[in-house]
Amino acid sequence: MNVLRGVGLALGLASAMTAAWSFEAPDDGVYKDRIDWGVMMDLSGPTAANEVPWTNGVKAYIRKVNDEGGIHGRKINLLVEDDRYETSLVRVNYERLVTQTKVLAISGMGSSSAQASLMPQIKRGTVPIVGAYALNKLGYEPANPMYYAGYCGTKEMAQAGVGYFSDRLKLKNPKVAVVHLDVAGGKEFADYIGVEVAKVNGSSKAFPVKTGAADVTAQVLEISTMKPDLVAIYGVPNNSILTMRAMLQYGLKIPAFGITHLGTPEIYTAIGPEAAANYYFMSCFSPGESEDTAGLREMSTAADKYGYGNQKSNVNYVGGWVIGQLIAESIRSVGTEPTRAKLVAMLNAGFQIDTKGVSSPLKYTKDDHRGLVNLRAYNFDFQSKKFKAFGQYADYEKYMK
Repeated sequence: MNVLRGVGLALGLASAMTAAWSFEAPDDGVYKDRIDWGVMMDLSGPTAANEVPWTNGVKAYIRKVNDEGGIHGRKINLLVEDDRYETSLVRVNYERLVTQTKVLAISGMGSSSAQASLMPQIKRGTVPIVGAYALNKLGYEPANPMYYAGYCGTKEMAQAGVGYFSDRLKLKNPKVAVVHLDVAGGKEFADYIGVEVAKVNGSSKAFPVKTGAADVTAQVLEISTMKPDLVAIYGVPNNSILTMRAMLQYGLKIPAFGITHLGTPEIYTAIGPEAAANYYFMSCFSPGESEDTAGLREMSTAADKYGYGNQKSNVNYVGGWVIGQLIAESIRSVGTEPTRAKLVAMLNAGFQIDTKGVSSPLKYTKDDHRGLVNLRAYNFDFQSKKFKAFGQYADYEKYMK
């Protein structure tokens, strides 16, 4: 009986693999031996310092999956497009992946402003955005079948940051200065900060910074006049470095927290230990080597193997690794005959993956496509050269209201 059972299982597996190898849906980017999946990010423009490590994280996870034989007999083929953070190029790349070099789905999209301009087209289209890097509430408020966030939420960063530091500093009526890149996501972040401080009878003021700005002295001088209790920063490494350096120059020893994207070793090295003592970031991802978990060990091993060892402590690389897992597991869950429609139906019905400690829980429900909703604060220890988490993700749930 055991022999017959074994033969039956082998025949069943062979039948499934034969089905996978024979099924094709070229209009959905699905072929006998591969699945084409799009990635759209800034690889050579003003936000490349954040988005290149993220893209490398995705590549590393997918390469690991392909080295292990792929999924249902197919390799995952990433079609990576560089948009240089230009809305016009984002649109061109999106059209190419939808109608020319057709893909099953698209991940990334690092420009919140470009997303906003494309959102009507995305919502009425057939190609889902699975694991968006920059988040846009137009995509997930309310939940839409064609849009699935894949990074820590802007709203949640504001909630966790204001809540945690108000408690830690015992602030009753906090005054918060918001230094943000002058883009759609930055304006949303400033608005969310305003909502959170209002809950505790505080106030906030926004200080926009132009993309590519080389100086933020004017903003920091205004912050000095405001005398805030806390500074919140949204943007790219350059404007966070400029802000923290200028604050140090003018003697402003004010606690500051950046968005998740700004939690990198390079930023801490650039601003130095004195300024870094007051600089934190809110993250739903655990930087490499910050903890000893199965997921982080696996990520670290793969990073070393594929030549990304110097990036595994970069929270953006970690975020890309998680989206690589999201891509692979969503394809696996759709089955041997994947199509765009099946992928959307599966995700929209509810889907979750266990990142084994690389991030907070990643979960989608029919009514909530944010994915990652729990965050915590991190700082960098210059002696150990490792990131330090403050508490557990569950400790911050009380702020997520």
